[in-house]
Amino acid sequence: MSEEIISKNDIKERIQKLQDFLCDTGLDGSLIIQRADLLYYTGISFQGALVVPAKGDSRIYVWRGYGKFDDNFPIEYHNVLGLSGLTTSLSESEFAKWTEIGLEEDVLPVAIFKRLFLKTWSVGNFHDISTQIRNQRSVKSEIELKWIRASGKTLVKGFEALPGIICEGMPEYEIQAQMDVILRREGDQSYVRARAFNSEAIGVVAFGASGAGDNALDGPICQPGRSSFAQMGGGDRVVKPDFPLAVDVTTAVNGYTTDMTRCYSLGKLDSRFTDAHNFCVKLIEDIFAKMIPGAIPEEIYFWALNEAKTAGYEDVFMNSGYNKVRFLGHGIGIELDEWPVLAKRFTEPMKEGMVVAIEPKIIFQDGTVGVEDTVIVKEGGAEVVTGMKREIIQL
Repeated sequence: MSEEIISKNDIKERIQKLQDFLCDTGLDGSLIIQRADLLYYTGISFQGALVVPAKGDSRIYVWRGYGKFDDNFPIEYHNVLGLSGLTTSLSESEFAKWTEIGLEEDVLPVAIFKRLFLKTWSVGNFHDISTQIRNQRSVKSEIELKWIRASGKTLVKGFEALPGIICEGMPEYEIQAQMDVILRREGDQSYVRARAFNSEAIGVVAFGASGAGDNALDGPICQPGRSSFAQMGGGDRVVKPDFPLAVDVTTAVNGYTTDMTRCYSLGKLDSRFTDAHNFCVKLIEDIFAKMIPGAIPEEIYFWALNEAKTAGYEDVFMNSGYNKVRFLGHGIGIELDEWPVLAKRFTEPMKEGMVVAIEPKIIFQDGTVGVEDTVIVKEGGAEVVTGMKREIIQL
């Protein structure tokens, strides 16, 4: 598969937006070290750091992946020997004179802060710029949207193949393994990045009661997995008639992720499951119309909670008890957990080009139903990039 790259103009525009923010807030510059943020601002995955001054030319320091850069790259780059080499180079550079420094506080380890930032800027003042970075990344460019759409098409192919895979007596892990093979062949990059601390995301295949257990992941489906040391994924429970099978899987193409959930069953399910699932389908389709520029994520979230309460699903909507999650959807792109989030306190109006995975789900103690689609915020309503029938797929 041929790989497209982010253009020089896109790279320059992204860095210029960050520099404008640094100027407006009175910062001297920022040091970017987190992998996903480096990928966004440079278009290259490497180990190193990106120095962005409020004014003037940026600079890249690399200790793994140096050969990915060439003379045509729009940012000056230098090879250094690991973090110690970076610390030395920064201390000897003009950037060492900064007194107001921006950093990615939400993802910066304390050890690196002490070893790198405090040694380079012993008298500096540090400011969190992660909110600005996440807001900037939340609005996708045309090339990013192209990759999101390609990712969505790849993911749909995996779900469309499941009716030919699932059979009675098959364990959850086998279903996931066979789906993974199909997705890899279609172009999935095989792993997904997540920003949240201690977050692990490998998708879920949950039959019957599997979706209602305890789990450490901040997601509505609580698959216990095959070991308490490595939860999520697919467990050992085998598929049988009378209960739903929920499949919640991600795919990434050219670094950009989509997320999708569909439900399957062997034969007809009890109306308790089908009615709850149909509620989720109607809910998400109503939300599609609300995903327009200017819409407030928090308002959509509260509206959905009220709909669930009115329909009698308040206690099991997005799981129950202490396993209930406090969101309805999440931004997605280079990382699985981007902004905006359809949740309380997200009050900034949405913008065209934002990408959100919306996932209304109902988790009974004996089965999970619901749906998830990745969509692009657009005038007139959401563009769904994971388009496929949303009803329970009866096998």
